[in-house]
Formats: sequence, structure tokens, C-alpha cells
Amino acid sequence: DVSNISDLGKIKNRIKAGFTLEFSDRQDGYRGIQKVYQFSFDDVVTMEPKLRYRAIQKGDINLVDAYSTDSELRQYKLKVLDDDQHVFPPYQGAPLLRQDTLTEYPEIETSLNKLGGQITDDEMREMNYEVNVKGKEAFQVAKAYLKKKKLLK
Repeated sequence: DVSNISDLGKIKNRIKAGFTLEFSDRQDGYRGIQKVYQFSFDDVVTMEPKLRYRAIQKGDINLVDAYSTDSELRQYKLKVLDDDQHVFPPYQGAPLLRQDTLTEYPEIETSLNKLGGQITDDEMREMNYEVNVKGKEAFQVAKAYLKKKKLLK
């Protein structure tokens, strides 16, 4: 069973990878995998981000680069592999807003700070799936999440 990137080394000859051009050329992408994990794949194609998922669905490829919060991972039931050698920097979402908004509504800062460290990749992926695939309004999905976490009444 494959659970982390190191495991791919054992089956590298069976991998048909579909990577974005950016991922293929980055040190914290495929180049980093080759350097740190000490293996590469014989069959690698580069493609546009959205085409990767169609290609994996058709069976043309069996490995993609992705953000751990991509809704397509849930949609196509793809497994997220653990980066056991820590090639990739951790993803930590953060709220951004204009200073004039914060000045006008200073209570926003306290509310947003309550979210710190709360949202997991799995939860974010599920919320993205609800919006991107099921067509739900982002506001409604976020509101339901906040209520579930008891951050909103």
C-alpha cells in the first residue's frame, strides 16, 4: 500500500505522472522529489492543471501534483500522500483584508483569530468540494462550518 512519497520509489516503474509545468521545474516540486527522495519517474508528462484530473480519470496517468485542499482530490477519490521527507512547505491559509477595513471594524480581528489552526486540509478540501463540485454558495458553506465549530450562532 502506498501511503507516502517514499513508497513511490518502490513502484516508480509503474508510475505515469502528470505534472504542471510549474511543478516540474520547481525545487519544491518534482526537482525536490528527485533530489531528496533519490528517484525519478520514467513516464512524466506536463499538462495544464485541470487536464491532470481528466487524464487521471481516463487512466492516462496515475499520479498528479496537487494542492492538498483541491476539491478534485475528493471528487475523484484520490489519495493524498504524506511528504515523509518534507520537500513541500506546509500550507497554512490565512485571512487577508485591507487595513482600512480593519480600522473601521476592529472586532473582525478577534473573530478571524479564532480560526487560527482550526481548519484542517480535509475540512478545507470538503468545503472546496461543496462549492466547486456541488455548486453551493461559499458563504453558506463557510457559515455551516462556523456553526459546526461553534464559532457562529
